This record gives sequence, structure tokens and C-alpha cells, in this order.
Amino acid sequence: MSTHAVPVEKYHGTGNDFVVVDATETVGDRSAFAEAYCDRDTGVDGSLFEASNDNDDARTADTVGPAGGRRGADGVLFLQIETRYRPTRVVMTLVQPDGSTAAMCGNGARVVARWAYDRTGEREFMIDTQAGTRRAAVSPDGSEVTVEMGVPRFVAAEVPLARDTELIEEDVGGLTVTAVNTGVPHAVAFVDDVDAVSLSAVAPQVRHADVFPAGANVNLAAVVDDGHADGGLATIDQRTFERGVEGETRSCGTGAVAIAAVARRLGLVAGETVRVRPPGGDLAITVPAGGPATLTGPVAHEFSGTLPVDPR
Repeated sequence: MSTHAVPVEKYHGTGNDFVVVDATETVGDRSAFAEAYCDRDTGVDGSLFEASNDNDDARTADTVGPAGGRRGADGVLFLQIETRYRPTRVVMTLVQPDGSTAAMCGNGARVVARWAYDRTGEREFMIDTQAGTRRAAVSPDGSEVTVEMGVPRFVAAEVPLARDTELIEEDVGGLTVTAVNTGVPHAVAFVDDVDAVSLSAVAPQVRHADVFPAGANVNLAAVVDDGHADGGLATIDQRTFERGVEGETRSCGTGAVAIAAVARRLGLVAGETVRVRPPGGDLAITVPAGGPATLTGPVAHEFSGTLPVDPR
């Protein structure tokens, strides 16, 4: 194992957890780095490092969230701050547990903003991703971040789909699916109860379906409250199987936006803002007609430490 080590941070946004590395640090093989340290059985172990003040109350699910103390991660964020711009820009590269690179990650972008806030004290950032530049705003105490997510795209070529027409409520792999791109491609299926379906059993055939030439993240969604009766906030439960992770994650920001966008497209909810509830905690998504969606939710710092550049 190499003796050269790099400083790392670990954050999570509603249970979607990431190792963060300053991109000015040299990591020669980013894919190998991510594959090793994201592994849920043998990857980075937070108990070996100094815990953040975010987690001082207790290392339990109630105070830390589902990611508190979990080994491994849902990805590694390599980040570079460009302070000569206003707002400050942060260049974001997300390497996933399988070594691939994701164009966009909503909760990852929220973590990026919190990491940059912790380093600069600023509260507004432009985040450069492979899916475009996204504006982010951090709450005054740093606990919550809102990210502009772009306009959800249903057009076949932009999802992308292996056909010329949109895919709206059609059977794919045994699920009734709607396809949308919210930075990465998503398949959304509304069901009566997200916990009554075996996601690990149904997701792979949708994720790898021929209609998705680049693959797709697979989301199960269930409308708990459509917001029509009392004018309150519509609420939707979420479970997501993520490509690149190749399994279920505690939260998926682009997936939450995809679910809200599809719910709006199908007329399943009232109002522009929807509460989406993945297992890791609540997210607020606003999908205005014709405008960019936004994603809002909490972010917490878990620990700081150093990791060998060569994990072998």
C-alpha cells in the first residue's frame, strides 16, 4: 500500500453519503480509489476517524441519519474551488462505487455546496457538473442546501431512449414506467406501497432495458397525500436503485426530482412543491411549469481524516 495519503471528508445528504477529496490533491486512479473506499463491506470506516460536531449528540439514526457510522459510501466527490468567480464556482466530479463517473447527483451537489461553505463561509455557489452548471444556496447555519436542478426532460433523445417518442406510463420489465432525465436518466414507477415491492428483484431488468441505451436509475414511488384535499404539501414515498451503485441507496436527489416531475406530468399531485420521502429523510422538490426544478434538504458532515491514495 502506498504511504502517500490524501485528506478526506465524509458528508451525507438524507443518507446519501459521499467521501469528498479536494481535486488539487493527486489521486492517480480515481476509479480504483472509489471502488475501494465506497465498498460497503471493506470500504472507509468512519469509526477510525474524528467525528464531526454535526454528529456530537449521538451516533444514532435519530441524530446522524441512516449514514451515521455506515462503512463505505455512495461515491467519491472530487472537488475544486474556483474563487475568482462570483458566486464562487466548484467543479464537481462524482466517481461511483463501480468506478464510473456520473454526470449529475442532486444530493451530491448539495454536499458540494456544504463542503464549499465549510471552507469559504460563503452561502451561494455555482457548481459545474457534466450535466451543466447548477446554482446552490446554503442556509445560514449550513444545515440545509437548495440546488437548482435544471428543467426535467422527457424528450426521447434527451433521456436518452432507444426510440423517437417519449416513454410515459408503459410497461418496462414488469413495471409501469415513465422516463425522464433530471441530470441523469430515470425510470419512475408509481405503486401502491414502495415497501411492498422487492426493488432488488424488479429494478435490474428496468435499469438494463434495451429502451435505455445509457441505462437508468429505477424509482418506486407511492403518493401518500396528493395535496388536493386541504391544499397542503403533496407527499410521495421513494425508493431508488441507482446505476453505478448497482443497488438501493438511502436517498437519491435526481430521483426525487424525477418522481416529483413525473407526478406533476401525470397530474397526481397538486401544487408545484412536493415532499418526497426516501428512506434517509425528507426532501422538498419544486417543479414549476417550464422552469428549472429545485431540490432542498439537510446535509451533515460525518468525519474528517486521511486515506492512502493507493488502496491496495
